Amino acid sequence: MKRFIPKHKYIRIFLALCILFSLVSIPFVYIISRQFSTYAMKQIDKANQIEVVHAQENSRFLFKKMIGYGLNMYQDKSIQLWLTDKQEKPDHQTDAMKAAANYTTTEPFIENIYLFNMRSEHAINLKYGVSSFARFSDQAMLDIVRQSRKSYLNFFLYPSNGQKKMALIIPTVPSGQQSFGYLVMLMDINLLQQYLLKDNRSSGTRSFILDRKGQVMLGSSDTVDLYAELAKKSTEETGSYAHKYKGELWSIQYAQIEPQGWTLYQTAKYDQILADFNSFRNKMLLFAASFVVVMLGILFWNSRRTYKPFSQLADQLEMKFGLQLRSENNEGPREEYKVIRYGIEMLANQVDKMDTSIREHKSVIKLEYLRQWIVQGKLIVPVEHYLREQTELFEGDGLYLSVIRINGYSLFEDQYNFASRKLMKYAIGNIAEEIINRYWHSVSVDLGGDHIALLLSGSDIPMNKLVETLEEVGKQINKWTQIQVTIAVSGQNNFGDDLRSIYNHIHELTMLKFISGEDKIYLEQDFEAYMERVQPLPDDNLLDELIKRVRLGKTEEVKTSLDQIFGHMQTMHYADSKFQLSLILYTLFKTFNKLPSVESVEGIESILEKFDTLGGIKGWLEQELLEIMDDLSNKKGSSRRDEIVTEIVEYVKTHLHDPLLTIEEISEHVSLSTRYIRQLFKEVFETTLSDYIMEERINRVKGLLETTDWTVTDIGERSGFQTKSHFFTTFKKATGMTPSQYRDK
Repeated sequence: MKRFIPKHKYIRIFLALCILFSLVSIPFVYIISRQFSTYAMKQIDKANQIEVVHAQENSRFLFKKMIGYGLNMYQDKSIQLWLTDKQEKPDHQTDAMKAAANYTTTEPFIENIYLFNMRSEHAINLKYGVSSFARFSDQAMLDIVRQSRKSYLNFFLYPSNGQKKMALIIPTVPSGQQSFGYLVMLMDINLLQQYLLKDNRSSGTRSFILDRKGQVMLGSSDTVDLYAELAKKSTEETGSYAHKYKGELWSIQYAQIEPQGWTLYQTAKYDQILADFNSFRNKMLLFAASFVVVMLGILFWNSRRTYKPFSQLADQLEMKFGLQLRSENNEGPREEYKVIRYGIEMLANQVDKMDTSIREHKSVIKLEYLRQWIVQGKLIVPVEHYLREQTELFEGDGLYLSVIRINGYSLFEDQYNFASRKLMKYAIGNIAEEIINRYWHSVSVDLGGDHIALLLSGSDIPMNKLVETLEEVGKQINKWTQIQVTIAVSGQNNFGDDLRSIYNHIHELTMLKFISGEDKIYLEQDFEAYMERVQPLPDDNLLDELIKRVRLGKTEEVKTSLDQIFGHMQTMHYADSKFQLSLILYTLFKTFNKLPSVESVEGIESILEKFDTLGGIKGWLEQELLEIMDDLSNKKGSSRRDEIVTEIVEYVKTHLHDPLLTIEEISEHVSLSTRYIRQLFKEVFETTLSDYIMEERINRVKGLLETTDWTVTDIGERSGFQTKSHFFTTFKKATGMTPSQYRDK
């Protein structure tokens, strides 16, 4: 083999360069052209993704609007009165149908409305009137309503008369409880598709909406197998990728629609784009081949001219020191090969050492196995063998699981970044292990979130001693880290028990502090005692009575109402009590158009996260209501008429973005009749309230057109116009030009 290797170095260099240019230049050109095509495709995908995100925003807005529309309809007094009747009353039937009809006339997406009274077993079909359950025309929907559901404020599809319908069910009570009435909205699915989807088969583009399982919610259902494939690959909130289907490559853009859990897709064929890029790549390859031929000729001349003297010198050295060179290297014509080979061998040895070092990190592996044990619930044989070798947990009679939860975790997140939070939780685990290991064996495991888990074992562990030790853990954590924690612990368990269910139960047990406010070590019997105290939901009239007393400025009676409401919530589950608190704060915010510490409805959730007990929330809410009463009492000295008109104007300005804003809603807010506020507003402003609302919306549109670069459609939606056509028609009638013309001017 050696005789085929040229002796002269300049020839070897030339041959090596020939091979190098052949192996590098052509693939380089291929890669460059491919990268260019990939970049161009990404730009196309990016433009399409922007369009998808815009469609996503429209979808979110529309579905959120329809849910809000349904909730407003459900809160209509005439509809609620019929839903709560124990027996059918003709006048209530008439009022409910009239109220429902008023809503459908203002919203084109609503095709029909069903009302179900589970007490009287009667139903209202807005198209066909009132009937008993037995004679109701849509028995399929009646069966769906009768079934218990975890969540109601989600749209779903169901077949009706051979056609698919989009439906939304709203109960009269919160989810998970027996309801005595339901409101069902049926949406015009064809109109939804026209408004939300962009489908052009001639150009190869398609749009559709799928749920998490790949089922079609909106759009054509002719390629079910494709939809199932896309649903599995679309895991992020937004994204794009290429997908091959039936031999054709498609560009896929998608964006998730929350909170429905759906995904909006827009697809386009790559065929034409790829054909242009392949043509470009072939031309580049031809150019590269021509370039390589020219360069090889130049390289041969340059190699012979430059390196021939070095080859002659090497020949002379080999003639003089040939025996020594051959004894040191018998595998090639020159020493360079040996140097390269030895270098590669050294690098391989370093990689092997690194791999060995990683394998020696037993503590990392141990924690990962402990985490798997807790998350999966059961021990597999290899993991059990490893943990028996690396931990002392299995030396005890049984296993105890404790959860240490950080109080006020939202403030903890604001105070520390991710790395600092990991370090603080690591310190908490070390403190707990240091104290418990004085008596027994323990290991802490960080499972993420607001807590860490603690596995401990020993022989004959007295529960009172364990509680005392965990109390000391809490004190030491607070002393050294300035962090307050809530600790719960299980009883003794077998090593083969389902550790996942035990962990979930103990983690839920730490939430009892939010309800009871007690600073203690929570045991399993505490949860059983709490369950015995659980009572039904409080009477709805308690909140109405609280609002009435706030308006009248009766401080002591307000405190009494708060005691009654929070007394009921102390008997609820954590999730139920938090839901009730959110609902109460939302109602108070809407009633008084403010809460001193809450600037918007979105701020309610963050306020609740700052408190660890119901008592803390009660004290805060009491101060909020006292400030509202002081504010109301300061306004009583001014003219009542001016005060009412001012309140109407403020309410209109703060709700101008709401397309469902009506005079009836305003009259309900100020607790006066619709006729009276129309007359009062006309006397003060010398214009009707309806004209005033429309004039304010037009002024808002003008301001946004002049000061922002938002799209015309976005500005129309943010100014309270329900549809694009209504927005353009109204604006042109008021200004004599379209919004785009106004912006250009």
